[in-house]
Amino acid sequence: MSDAGAFQAEFSRALMAADPSARPMGLDPTMAGRFAIYRNNVHRGLGDALIAAYPVVAKLVGEDFFRAMAQGFFRAEQARTGSLALYGAGFAEFIDGFDAAASVPYLSDIARLERARLEVLHEADEVVLDANSFAVFGDDLAGCRFVAHSACRLVRSSFPIHAIWLRQQADSRQAEPIVQQAENVLISRPDMTVYQIVLDDAGAVFARCLLDGMTVAEGYDAAIERDPQFDVTSAFAQLIAAGAFAGLREY
Repeated sequence: MSDAGAFQAEFSRALMAADPSARPMGLDPTMAGRFAIYRNNVHRGLGDALIAAYPVVAKLVGEDFFRAMAQGFFRAEQARTGSLALYGAGFAEFIDGFDAAASVPYLSDIARLERARLEVLHEADEVVLDANSFAVFGDDLAGCRFVAHSACRLVRSSFPIHAIWLRQQADSRQAEPIVQQAENVLISRPDMTVYQIVLDDAGAVFARCLLDGMTVAEGYDAAIERDPQFDVTSAFAQLIAAGAFAGLREY
Protein backbone atom coordinates (compact mmCIF):
# COMPACT_ATOMS: atom_id res chain seq x y z
CA MET A 1 0.00 0.00 0.00
CA SER A 2 1.31 3.46 -0.88
CA ASP A 3 1.98 6.07 1.79
CA ALA A 4 -1.08 7.99 0.59
CA GLY A 5 -3.20 4.83 0.76
CA ALA A 6 -1.92 3.99 4.23
CA PHE A 7 -2.70 7.48 5.50
CA GLN A 8 -6.18 7.33 3.96
CA ALA A 9 -6.86 4.02 5.73
CA GLU A 10 -5.58 5.43 9.02
CA PHE A 11 -7.65 8.59 8.53
CA SER A 12 -10.80 6.50 7.97
CA ARG A 13 -10.04 4.39 11.05
CA ALA A 14 -9.72 7.46 13.26
CA LEU A 15 -12.76 9.06 11.70
CA MET A 16 -15.00 6.14 12.68
CA ALA A 17 -13.30 5.15 15.94
CA ALA A 18 -15.41 4.84 19.08
CA ASP A 19 -12.97 7.05 20.98
CA PRO A 20 -13.94 10.70 20.29
CA SER A 21 -10.32 11.77 20.90
CA ALA A 22 -8.94 9.44 18.22
CA ARG A 23 -6.87 10.99 15.47
CA PRO A 24 -4.84 9.56 12.58
CA MET A 25 -1.30 8.51 13.37
CA GLY A 26 1.06 10.96 11.76
CA LEU A 27 -1.38 13.86 11.90
CA ASP A 28 0.23 17.14 12.87
CA PRO A 29 -0.74 17.63 16.57
CA THR A 30 -1.71 21.22 15.82
CA MET A 31 -4.44 19.85 13.52
CA ALA A 32 -6.02 17.62 16.18
CA GLY A 33 -8.69 20.17 17.09
CA ARG A 34 -9.69 20.68 13.48
CA PHE A 35 -9.84 16.92 12.94
CA ALA A 36 -12.15 16.54 15.96
CA ILE A 37 -14.48 19.20 14.57
CA TYR A 38 -14.46 17.51 11.16
CA ARG A 39 -15.09 14.12 12.77
CA ASN A 40 -18.06 15.44 14.74
CA ASN A 41 -19.51 17.06 11.63
CA VAL A 42 -19.18 13.83 9.65
CA HIS A 43 -20.88 11.80 12.39
CA ARG A 44 -23.64 14.36 12.72
CA GLY A 45 -24.17 14.43 8.97
CA LEU A 46 -24.32 10.64 8.66
CA GLY A 47 -26.69 10.47 11.63
CA ASP A 48 -28.95 13.08 10.02
CA ALA A 49 -28.89 11.10 6.76
CA LEU A 50 -29.91 7.90 8.59
CA ILE A 51 -32.76 9.69 10.36
CA ALA A 52 -33.96 11.03 7.01
CA ALA A 53 -33.82 7.51 5.53
CA TYR A 54 -35.38 5.75 8.54
CA PRO A 55 -37.71 8.30 10.18
CA VAL A 56 -40.13 5.74 11.64
CA VAL A 57 -37.30 3.68 13.13
CA ALA A 58 -35.97 6.87 14.73
CA LYS A 59 -39.42 7.79 16.00
CA LEU A 60 -39.99 4.36 17.53
CA VAL A 61 -36.78 4.33 19.57
CA GLY A 62 -36.17 8.04 20.10
CA GLU A 63 -33.40 10.22 18.66
CA ASP A 64 -30.81 9.56 21.38
CA PHE A 65 -31.08 5.78 21.06
CA PHE A 66 -31.14 6.03 17.28
CA ARG A 67 -27.96 8.12 17.15
CA ALA A 68 -26.21 5.69 19.50
CA MET A 69 -27.26 2.86 17.19
CA ALA A 70 -26.11 4.89 14.19
CA GLN A 71 -22.63 5.23 15.72
CA GLY A 72 -22.33 1.45 15.80
CA PHE A 73 -23.52 1.26 12.20
CA PHE A 74 -20.93 3.81 11.02
CA ARG A 75 -18.14 1.70 12.50
CA ALA A 76 -19.50 -1.61 11.24
CA GLU A 77 -20.39 -0.78 7.64
CA GLN A 78 -18.00 -1.99 4.96
CA ALA A 79 -19.13 0.17 2.05
CA ARG A 80 -20.86 3.49 1.63
CA THR A 81 -22.83 4.86 -1.29
CA GLY A 82 -21.68 8.16 -2.71
CA SER A 83 -25.16 9.62 -2.28
CA LEU A 84 -26.38 10.61 1.19
CA ALA A 85 -29.93 10.38 -0.18
CA LEU A 86 -29.46 6.59 -0.42
CA TYR A 87 -27.27 6.21 2.65
CA GLY A 88 -27.98 3.36 5.04
CA ALA A 89 -28.02 0.17 2.97
CA GLY A 90 -27.61 -2.74 5.37
CA PHE A 91 -29.01 -0.85 8.37
CA ALA A 92 -31.81 -3.40 8.88
CA GLU A 93 -29.29 -6.23 9.02
CA PHE A 94 -27.20 -4.22 11.48
CA ILE A 95 -30.26 -3.79 13.72
CA ASP A 96 -30.77 -7.58 13.65
CA GLY A 97 -27.44 -7.94 15.45
CA PHE A 98 -27.74 -4.89 17.71
CA ASP A 99 -28.45 -6.39 21.13
CA ALA A 100 -29.84 -3.19 22.64
CA ALA A 101 -32.66 -3.21 20.05
CA ALA A 102 -33.76 -6.76 20.87
CA SER A 103 -36.69 -5.45 22.93
CA VAL A 104 -38.21 -4.03 19.73
CA PRO A 105 -38.24 -7.21 17.61
CA TYR A 106 -40.03 -5.63 14.65
CA LEU A 107 -37.55 -2.74 14.35
CA SER A 108 -35.36 -4.29 11.66
CA ASP A 109 -38.39 -5.13 9.50
CA ILE A 110 -39.61 -1.54 9.82
CA ALA A 111 -36.14 -0.56 8.58
CA ARG A 112 -36.52 -2.95 5.63
CA LEU A 113 -39.85 -1.36 4.78
CA GLU A 114 -38.38 2.13 4.96
CA ARG A 115 -35.38 1.08 2.88
CA ALA A 116 -37.69 -0.35 0.23
CA ARG A 117 -39.64 2.92 0.13
CA LEU A 118 -36.42 4.89 -0.23
CA GLU A 119 -35.11 2.69 -3.04
CA VAL A 120 -38.29 2.77 -5.12
CA LEU A 121 -38.47 6.53 -4.67
CA HIS A 122 -35.01 6.92 -6.21
CA GLU A 123 -35.31 4.35 -8.99
CA ALA A 124 -35.40 5.70 -12.54
CA ASP A 125 -38.85 6.13 -14.07
CA GLU A 126 -39.91 3.11 -16.09
CA VAL A 127 -42.86 2.08 -18.24
CA VAL A 128 -45.48 0.06 -16.36
CA LEU A 129 -47.19 -3.00 -17.81
CA ASP A 130 -50.90 -2.25 -17.41
CA ALA A 131 -54.12 -4.25 -17.73
CA ASN A 132 -54.58 -3.33 -21.40
CA SER A 133 -51.40 -5.25 -22.24
CA PHE A 134 -52.94 -8.59 -21.29
CA ALA A 135 -55.99 -8.68 -23.54
CA VAL A 136 -54.08 -10.52 -26.30
CA PHE A 137 -52.84 -13.40 -24.14
CA GLY A 138 -56.06 -15.21 -23.28
CA ASP A 139 -55.33 -18.72 -22.04
CA ASP A 140 -51.61 -18.26 -22.72
CA LEU A 141 -51.25 -16.03 -19.66
CA ALA A 142 -50.46 -19.01 -17.42
CA GLY A 143 -47.13 -19.49 -19.18
CA CYS A 144 -46.05 -15.84 -19.09
CA ARG A 145 -43.03 -14.58 -17.20
CA PHE A 146 -42.66 -10.93 -16.27
CA VAL A 147 -39.91 -8.39 -15.77
CA ALA A 148 -40.24 -6.88 -12.31
CA HIS A 149 -40.59 -3.11 -12.31
CA SER A 150 -37.39 -1.54 -10.98
CA ALA A 151 -39.45 0.55 -8.54
CA CYS A 152 -41.11 -2.41 -6.85
CA ARG A 153 -40.15 -4.24 -3.67
CA LEU A 154 -41.75 -6.91 -1.49
CA VAL A 155 -41.07 -6.96 2.25
CA ARG A 156 -42.32 -9.92 4.27
CA SER A 157 -42.48 -9.83 8.04
CA SER A 158 -43.77 -11.78 11.03
CA PHE A 159 -44.96 -8.45 12.44
CA PRO A 160 -47.66 -5.91 11.42
CA ILE A 161 -45.10 -3.58 9.86
CA HIS A 162 -47.55 -1.74 7.60
CA ALA A 163 -49.87 -0.98 10.52
CA ILE A 164 -46.95 0.14 12.70
CA TRP A 165 -45.53 2.32 9.92
CA LEU A 166 -48.96 3.82 9.22
CA ARG A 167 -49.54 4.63 12.90
CA GLN A 168 -46.35 6.70 12.96
CA GLN A 169 -47.28 8.96 10.05
CA ALA A 170 -48.07 12.58 10.91
CA ASP A 171 -51.47 12.42 9.21
CA SER A 172 -52.42 9.03 10.68
CA ARG A 173 -56.00 8.72 11.91
CA GLN A 174 -55.55 5.09 12.91
CA ALA A 175 -57.08 4.74 16.37
CA GLU A 176 -57.90 1.06 16.71
CA PRO A 177 -55.35 -1.28 18.34
CA ILE A 178 -52.77 -2.83 16.02
CA VAL A 179 -53.46 -6.52 15.48
CA GLN A 180 -50.36 -8.61 16.16
CA GLN A 181 -50.06 -10.52 12.90
CA ALA A 182 -47.65 -11.10 10.05
CA GLU A 183 -47.82 -8.62 7.18
CA ASN A 184 -46.39 -8.72 3.68
CA VAL A 185 -46.04 -5.33 2.04
CA LEU A 186 -45.65 -4.60 -1.67
CA ILE A 187 -44.05 -1.21 -2.26
CA SER A 188 -44.19 0.32 -5.73
CA ARG A 189 -43.87 3.60 -7.57
CA PRO A 190 -45.58 3.28 -10.96
CA ASP A 191 -45.84 7.07 -11.18
CA MET A 192 -44.78 9.97 -8.97
CA THR A 193 -46.24 8.47 -5.79
CA VAL A 194 -44.94 5.60 -3.64
CA TYR A 195 -47.69 3.08 -2.85
CA GLN A 196 -47.71 0.20 -0.42
CA ILE A 197 -50.33 -2.53 -0.15
CA VAL A 198 -50.65 -5.46 2.21
CA LEU A 199 -50.75 -8.94 0.68
CA ASP A 200 -51.94 -12.06 2.41
CA ASP A 201 -49.46 -14.93 2.76
CA ALA A 202 -50.48 -16.74 -0.43
CA GLY A 203 -50.58 -13.46 -2.33
CA ALA A 204 -47.05 -12.67 -1.17
CA VAL A 205 -45.82 -16.09 -2.30
CA PHE A 206 -47.47 -15.52 -5.70
CA ALA A 207 -45.97 -12.04 -5.98
CA ARG A 208 -42.48 -13.25 -5.02
CA CYS A 209 -42.62 -15.97 -7.67
CA LEU A 210 -43.66 -13.58 -10.44
CA LEU A 211 -41.19 -10.88 -9.41
CA ASP A 212 -38.46 -13.54 -9.54
CA GLY A 213 -39.37 -14.46 -13.11
CA MET A 214 -41.44 -17.61 -12.57
CA THR A 215 -44.53 -18.21 -14.69
CA VAL A 216 -48.04 -17.35 -13.56
CA ALA A 217 -48.79 -21.08 -13.39
CA GLU A 218 -45.74 -21.73 -11.22
CA GLY A 219 -46.69 -18.85 -8.95
CA TYR A 220 -50.22 -20.17 -8.65
CA ASP A 221 -49.01 -23.66 -7.74
CA ALA A 222 -46.81 -22.21 -4.99
CA ALA A 223 -49.62 -20.00 -3.67
CA ILE A 224 -52.23 -22.74 -3.39
CA GLU A 225 -49.85 -24.71 -1.20
CA ARG A 226 -50.31 -21.87 1.31
CA ASP A 227 -54.02 -21.38 0.66
CA PRO A 228 -56.10 -23.84 -1.37
CA GLN A 229 -58.71 -21.08 -1.79
CA PHE A 230 -56.20 -18.67 -3.31
CA ASP A 231 -57.86 -16.31 -5.83
CA VAL A 232 -55.29 -15.95 -8.59
CA THR A 233 -57.41 -13.53 -10.64
CA SER A 234 -57.74 -11.07 -7.79
CA ALA A 235 -54.07 -11.42 -6.77
CA PHE A 236 -52.84 -10.89 -10.32
CA ALA A 237 -55.09 -7.84 -10.78
CA GLN A 238 -53.69 -6.43 -7.54
CA LEU A 239 -50.13 -6.72 -8.83
CA ILE A 240 -51.01 -5.11 -12.15
CA ALA A 241 -52.80 -2.23 -10.43
CA ALA A 242 -49.73 -1.70 -8.24
CA GLY A 243 -47.47 -1.44 -11.28
CA ALA A 244 -45.37 -4.40 -10.25
CA PHE A 245 -44.17 -5.26 -13.78
CA ALA A 246 -42.33 -3.43 -16.52
CA GLY A 247 -42.74 -5.97 -19.31
CA LEU A 248 -42.70 -9.58 -20.42
CA ARG A 249 -39.64 -11.79 -20.35
CA GLU A 250 -38.60 -13.16 -23.72
CA TYR A 251 -37.25 -16.70 -24.01
